[in-house]
Amino acid sequence: MVGQRIRYYRKTKGLTQEELAQGICSVSYLSKIEKGDAKSSEEVINLLCERLGISPEEVDSNEILELLNEWNMMMVNRRFEEADDFFEKVQEKMQIVNEPELILRYELFLARYYIVTANPNINAASNLLLKVNNLKEQLTPELIFYFNIVSGSLNINQNNHKLSIQFFKKAEDIYNTTNSNINESDVAVLYYLTALAYGYLMRISAVNSYAFKAIGIFDKEYNYSRSADCQILLAISYRRVQNYDQAEYHLNQALKYSRSFHDNFTSGVIYHNLGYVFSCKKEHLKAVEFFKKSLFFKEKDGDPERIAGTSYMLAQEFFELQDFEQARQWIKKSFDNLGNNTTSDFYYHLQILNYRVEGSEYTWSEFETFVSKEAIPHFEKRNMWEYVSLYSELLADSYFDQSQYKKASLFYRISNNSRKKIF
Repeated sequence: MVGQRIRYYRKTKGLTQEELAQGICSVSYLSKIEKGDAKSSEEVINLLCERLGISPEEVDSNEILELLNEWNMMMVNRRFEEADDFFEKVQEKMQIVNEPELILRYELFLARYYIVTANPNINAASNLLLKVNNLKEQLTPELIFYFNIVSGSLNINQNNHKLSIQFFKKAEDIYNTTNSNINESDVAVLYYLTALAYGYLMRISAVNSYAFKAIGIFDKEYNYSRSADCQILLAISYRRVQNYDQAEYHLNQALKYSRSFHDNFTSGVIYHNLGYVFSCKKEHLKAVEFFKKSLFFKEKDGDPERIAGTSYMLAQEFFELQDFEQARQWIKKSFDNLGNNTTSDFYYHLQILNYRVEGSEYTWSEFETFVSKEAIPHFEKRNMWEYVSLYSELLADSYFDQSQYKKASLFYRISNNSRKKIF
């Protein structure tokens, strides 16, 4: 409707109703036009549009809507290369669009694109979401649903996992309480993202609940790529509660997909997690085998941090096998891939492992200070209780061996309390 367009562009240009209406019509008449309550004259509409620098003519909104939804589904289904190619076509078509609902939909999908693309532009996504939020009263329930999903995704990217869950809950409430024609694939992605966010917070039961909901929809739509993502989340949850057989089962379910469709990225993730399962089972040679398979696929992908993560796990396994020379080599490879990135979780894992491998080269106080003052606080801040528990127990054992029982007791308690938060 032309009234909605006038209201949208007035607000985006920062004009009051008084400023827009001046010399054209009364403020009350403009207000009625914007609400669709007035039968406006063509002359007034033309003058208002001219002042706003927009055309009073409308485009074929159905064609643009289909185009935008098709682009969104490419991102939902992880067809990112197609989404990249399609982006240029979308941009070209949007140049002639002046319908607020279509523009807002485009901006929400563009923010999603900036988050999921190979080279994310988080600042651009944040700015778009801020702009849309300032016009939130013009969003339909469907667009509010998308606003919350994309905002939640942005917060996952920024490690604000608790806040991301708040956005996802709002999206879920809209889906459950309105009659909006929301695509089931988008709902499945919402469930997956909610499970992912709970996974970062190590809320195991919530991960399982939402992951199974997502799988139910993805399998029904034969979207086995996204089902595999959910299977991996389930496997990580079961590993954390030491149900290794169930974890292995879900990883093998995911592996069926990645092998069938030659999905190198997913294969790298699956083999890494299989290695982790066997590491937890103390089957270190088997773990090494899987981690090396993972590295084969990750090196094809070329992401330095992902390579650093698997290299670290290989160093850890060789340390457990008391092959310290191999452990040193993999530690170096991992540090080389991290470069100057001292904010990565793997930086802290590697530093602790390096202290343990080199032993006498470092003083006890250096090790104690790093673990207690840097590593544990880092993982506490990230709500990564598995590692808070692991390194607190490691420090407690060291204190106990030195007969420092009071400090040992303190860190055993921290470890135990952290472990409770996992469940």
